[in-house]
Amino acid sequence: MAGYIYMHRKEKGEEVSGYVPWDDAKIHVLSHVIHYSSGVFEGIRGYLTRGGVAIFRGRDHYRRLVRSAKIYRMFPEHYAPRELRERGKVSQKDLVSHFMKLTKELIRKNDLCRKAKEVKDEGKMNNPFVYIRPVIYRGYDVKDDPILKPPLGVNPLGNPVEWFIATFLWDDYLGKEAIENGANVITSAWAKNSPSTTPFMAKGASNYATGQLAKMESVLSAFFKDYDVLERVKKGQPITKEDLFLAIESVQLTTSGYVAEGTGENIFVVMYENGDPGDPEDPKKVKIYTPPISASILPGITRDSIIRLAKDEGYEVIETMIPRELLYIADEVFFTGTAAEVTPISTVDGIPVGKGKPGRVTLHLRRLYTEIARGERPDKYGWVDFVEC
Repeated sequence: MAGYIYMHRKEKGEEVSGYVPWDDAKIHVLSHVIHYSSGVFEGIRGYLTRGGVAIFRGRDHYRRLVRSAKIYRMFPEHYAPRELRERGKVSQKDLVSHFMKLTKELIRKNDLCRKAKEVKDEGKMNNPFVYIRPVIYRGYDVKDDPILKPPLGVNPLGNPVEWFIATFLWDDYLGKEAIENGANVITSAWAKNSPSTTPFMAKGASNYATGQLAKMESVLSAFFKDYDVLERVKKGQPITKEDLFLAIESVQLTTSGYVAEGTGENIFVVMYENGDPGDPEDPKKVKIYTPPISASILPGITRDSIIRLAKDEGYEVIETMIPRELLYIADEVFFTGTAAEVTPISTVDGIPVGKGKPGRVTLHLRRLYTEIARGERPDKYGWVDFVEC
């Protein structure tokens, strides 16, 4: 397979770094991360533009990656490249710049601009974009006889800290239909871990264990659109896809039953003044709610972007605990995330949100977000890094 992944590893006690052919990018089966989820990662989006690839808030993502690693006691002096360590104490700024430099080169090396145009013209992808996946993890390395007491226990401190960066093409995460018509979602039976169990300010691999269960729960779920459909099923009569709400994502709750987030997205709830839609684009007639960090959520980069954009547009954004039932009576609900961008939610547990289609506030914020990310609107926030290719 064509393509490269940048890897920084330990082999027999020596550092090995460089661009590795895609099929040769491997780690040992006894790597600590495989057995104990001792890894942190990021998902970064690059938009295809006429001028190249617009990396959206790449530096903020890499800063969060470094902070996530720190929470798990993986410090820059453990994994920074030799040239940075030789300068003395490794600064976060230098490390982030190093990661960004490698990322831009990897995008060019994998020829993703040309390949994106190619797969779109051939109809293989609807909306191809560059996805960047950096991972810092605890690996495996032994200098002597590997059979004699290999470093494989819960204590990770004897394992080397390694990392890699992969870049590839991805399509709309929740699908074109969800973007255009809104996503059908369920509230999952799998709750988020409580704050005293796993650190949710870190984007750690272990945090997504329950997310996997919730995701599978959603994609295998469907709701009848009305009681008559259920009665027809009981009588053995045929039904069609149009009789069902087919869920594609879950909303996970906290252990106390409040709304937390999706399996890979943050969530927002829009309420109109006095329940009267009027002109919901009038910021004075709208309140936007989102769960706080204390609700066991990841402090999302896209979440932060939407909060800042909404406030700058004059909307009141309230970070507060949200009861599950508010999702049922909300005027609009939407997800945010690197892959999901701003995705409207049309039904929750088979109950239509508002009119059961994307709302005007959601679409307004989505438009602002995507225009900045794609370089179509002035970037007064300094969020975008361009890669010419």
